[in-house]
Amino acid sequence: MKHYFNVDNFFRPLRLEHPVSDDDYANIRMYIEALSALARIANMSMYVIDYHKKGFLYVSSNPLFLCGYERDDVRRLGYGFYSKALSPEDLSMLLELNEKGFEYFYKQDIENRCDLLISYDFQMNHKNGYKFMVNHKLTPLVLTSDGDMWLSLCLVTHSIQEKSGNAYIQHFNKPGRREEYSFRGKRWKESTAIVLTEQERKVLLLTAQGYTTQNVADKLFIGLNTVKFHKTNILTKLEVKNMIEAVYFATVNQLI
Repeated sequence: MKHYFNVDNFFRPLRLEHPVSDDDYANIRMYIEALSALARIANMSMYVIDYHKKGFLYVSSNPLFLCGYERDDVRRLGYGFYSKALSPEDLSMLLELNEKGFEYFYKQDIENRCDLLISYDFQMNHKNGYKFMVNHKLTPLVLTSDGDMWLSLCLVTHSIQEKSGNAYIQHFNKPGRREEYSFRGKRWKESTAIVLTEQERKVLLLTAQGYTTQNVADKLFIGLNTVKFHKTNILTKLEVKNMIEAVYFATVNQLI
């Protein structure tokens, strides 16, 4: 049976009482040009959601998010692209996170709304038939004059997670504050942000540069067992299986 998908469901939580004019779009043109340059130079997979026009204002050429489709087609499809690239289960999850995310967004003071970031993982279906996990981060890019969401910036990277979900909201202006989403309780729960010690960060950075455990010990003038101890702590804190995953996780989550 074909799964029914209604794009408008993603925009139900929005208020958008303040109209967005052609002049407003002209004024943000430099935002998009700057993002396009950043995406090219850093080879990033990113796109911009336009909540006023209910679509995608910009989509980068990086192939990760495109799933084998043409960039212009993805931009034209907008949220309709999700029905091609996501399973019905993950679409349902995105709708839930969208609703609960906007509920959280509107509870914040207007001056703090642009300091929010929401992150979650889901599986994408490539046009050629294979599936892969991605991490999706979204942050407000431009608000209307009355503090409503107009444009948001989305960054898509490979995920090391095995299952969809793992949703949290982070406050840029409050580094230690993080809200994790409980799908069972249907609510956000405050949790402690992951913090690495200075020595753990050094070990992780050197590991990212390709140094062996012995090399790291020599560089930091510490014993081999001490490096192993720090690596064990890093894996435990980040809840990953090896140092390759640790480096990736720490990079994506801005821990190094």
